[in-house]
Amino acid sequence: MSEASAIREKAPEAELVMRRWQELKSDRSMHEGTWEGIAELIRPQRGGFSSDDPMGRQMLKPLSSAPISAQSNFAAGLYGQLSNPANRWFGLATEDDDLNAWHPAKLWLDAVTSRILNSFQAAVSPFYSATTQIFSDLAAFGNGAQYDEVVTAERKILDVTLSLAEVCYDIDGFGRVWEVVRRFQLRPAAAMSMFKGKLPQKVIDMAEKGSTDKITFYHHVFKNDDWRRGMLGTKGKRWLSRYACEVEHSLLRESGYDEMPFFAPRWDVETGAIYGTGPGFVALASARAHNRMDDATLRAAQMAADPAVLAPDKGDWPLNGRIRPGAVVYGGMNIRGQRMLDVLNQTGGINLTLQEKQAKIEEIRDAFHFTLMNLAGRTGMTATEVMTINVERARLWAPYQGRVQEEFLAPKVMRRFSILWRAGQLPPPPEEMGGVGLQVTYQSAAAAAAKSSQGASTVQLLETLMPLAQIDPRAADRLDADGVVEVLADAYGTPAKVLRSRDAADGIAEARAQQQQQAMALQAAQSGAGALKDLASAAGQMPMEGV
Repeated sequence: MSEASAIREKAPEAELVMRRWQELKSDRSMHEGTWEGIAELIRPQRGGFSSDDPMGRQMLKPLSSAPISAQSNFAAGLYGQLSNPANRWFGLATEDDDLNAWHPAKLWLDAVTSRILNSFQAAVSPFYSATTQIFSDLAAFGNGAQYDEVVTAERKILDVTLSLAEVCYDIDGFGRVWEVVRRFQLRPAAAMSMFKGKLPQKVIDMAEKGSTDKITFYHHVFKNDDWRRGMLGTKGKRWLSRYACEVEHSLLRESGYDEMPFFAPRWDVETGAIYGTGPGFVALASARAHNRMDDATLRAAQMAADPAVLAPDKGDWPLNGRIRPGAVVYGGMNIRGQRMLDVLNQTGGINLTLQEKQAKIEEIRDAFHFTLMNLAGRTGMTATEVMTINVERARLWAPYQGRVQEEFLAPKVMRRFSILWRAGQLPPPPEEMGGVGLQVTYQSAAAAAAKSSQGASTVQLLETLMPLAQIDPRAADRLDADGVVEVLADAYGTPAKVLRSRDAADGIAEARAQQQQQAMALQAAQSGAGALKDLASAAGQMPMEGV
């Protein structure tokens, strides 16, 4: 990242970023009410989409945990299926299939993939914890926002999932995010640490006085129309980055990135739309109905347990009086034995059954594919049943999974590749791969489930052909052994270094054939020598003619 750090007050660039925040935020105002409803009932950790200080909001407490549990379960399933750190969830390939099959290229691609995977581990980056949050946002709101930054001094790459309340973005004519504005607040001490003291004097004075007032900052990232390859400074960066402060409308930092550092995946989005919708939007109507059902049930139970008391006047019933077990209520009965106090009986009922409430819970769970996601507690399932569930998951997720991979996982992997490449952390490729483009391939649980059908069909074909090959050897001749090995290795996600190349295997086979030929020749020579010896011995024992 190239950087220019001169502070300028009343800077037009700072005023531009503040104006762009207002403009972009107005574009999403139609979504904010819906997001607030989702946050209230489904993802209480988020919210404050329309407030100046999202972190200062009061977290609302829903009456039912069913929508929260369904959303959390779905987000955990996405995490486990798409980016589980226990799996080798992605790989790299070239645009040339023949080159991908070349063993030196396979070894290099496998080594680079391992390096990139290591860069996502906790020792280098908080990627996996941040990804858990972004999948939760996708499940609830259908939108997510993440940002990464190289911190050279700490030798780390920081991945941070941002609240939608502090991020607005815009798309280009192809539906790709091309401009992002983040509005966030810091206290003076935290701002001094983040910007290394390069702040307006007013903010520095606040920090020295120990002020805890929050100050608003902006981060604006957009495409650099003046980009020129090979140029120094910000002109040589594809993306411009500006940090601004509301104090004195100051421009704090102007720099650039080679790749877009913000990622804004969307779950389900229409063509031309900036923001998408997610399963939380589908579940919102049922979640509202279920919340009101619980509210009505609780209020009815409260009325029955603590009914209103009817009293003739305050003298007979003290203001704010309460009836307690074992208490004496003076004035509650007159001298004729008539009750002076009574309770307001509500006998109408609310006509809500457990079945009706359970039906709403099932609607919420269906919105989050709860039945397919949750395998816990299911015993006695066969391998075929598990495979069927995985295939059904892949079918339901295919349209949305592809978008998440396109807008989040693939750009994240390719940016990480570029960061490591520029830092000299990746081995050089074979010369034959020069100038060839790379692409991300997915080996996650979801992708593995799709590939496993190829492996299963190949194994099934082998099991079927073996008895036939014993009758007619030509059936086995139809099989390409190298092709079978490569299909199974691909289906099982086997690392490239486990397999030898076809040429290496051919060399070993030729050497083995030569050894077998030499052994057969030696055996034949030994057999021939033995036969001659036997023949000579037999000839020596024969009587000589004429003796």
